[in-house]
Amino acid sequence: MYGVGGIPHTQWNGVEETVGGYPSGNWQPMYNSFLTIYNSMVGDDTPYEIDINGFIGETEVSYDVTVSMDAGMSNSSQKIDIFVVEDNIWSYWTGASAYHNARNVARDWLTTEDISISTAGETETFSGTFDLSIDWNSDSVKIIAIVQNYSSKQIYQVSAVNINDMDPDVDDDGVLNNEDNCLEIYNPGQEDEDNDDIGNACDPCNNLVYVLGNLNGDYTLDGKPTIDVFDVLTLVDYLITAEGNECLQHVTNVNEDNFSNILDVISLVQIILNGGY
Repeated sequence: MYGVGGIPHTQWNGVEETVGGYPSGNWQPMYNSFLTIYNSMVGDDTPYEIDINGFIGETEVSYDVTVSMDAGMSNSSQKIDIFVVEDNIWSYWTGASAYHNARNVARDWLTTEDISISTAGETETFSGTFDLSIDWNSDSVKIIAIVQNYSSKQIYQVSAVNINDMDPDVDDDGVLNNEDNCLEIYNPGQEDEDNDDIGNACDPCNNLVYVLGNLNGDYTLDGKPTIDVFDVLTLVDYLITAEGNECLQHVTNVNEDNFSNILDVISLVQIILNGGY
């Protein structure tokens, strides 16, 4: 990826490199030059946050890497890489003719996947498993996740966690993360009345109510969606302003032609005049 042409080699945020060092493994003189690079990048803004959780079995580790956005950004060429590393490996450094603790040695490159989210408030979770080798010190094993643009090589966010520090049940409801239909909200019963794998406790768009045409999400006392002139007004307002809650955006294409426009308003009026679906 980086075209390494010499060692020692450092790569900063994927876009700035240094090659070479001082004889006999003398790293101290490099500190000031590295500090300048660090200070030039440490204040950079990023729209991404990464949270890593999971749990450890006898020989297998399960993980969930959740990427969230607090600002909009194109997802073109944006990918996430997930690695397993082992920290503090006592090894011989020939350049210094001495032993030292090698830090964060890559043990496995678990996955590279495209990031599909691009809007503030969106999240995406990447899940998987890996086997713990008997040759690793499990107390020193970490998961590292990196969000990087594969075109520019720019790294936008990195997060690391020791596998012993992961929380297997983030919301403490007794349901493990990989089985929980509301990962961060306490819901031990896992109720999901519309069977969309999103629990009632965290489902803003119950699809028993937000059916095509019911843009404002109102319903009768017995829980049936109500489609009336108020939905027409909501649809017109949405088409003019492109503003509305996250639920109505899925029910605006009333005539199901894959476009939301004035034709859907006409279709909705006809449906109401004809007494509903």
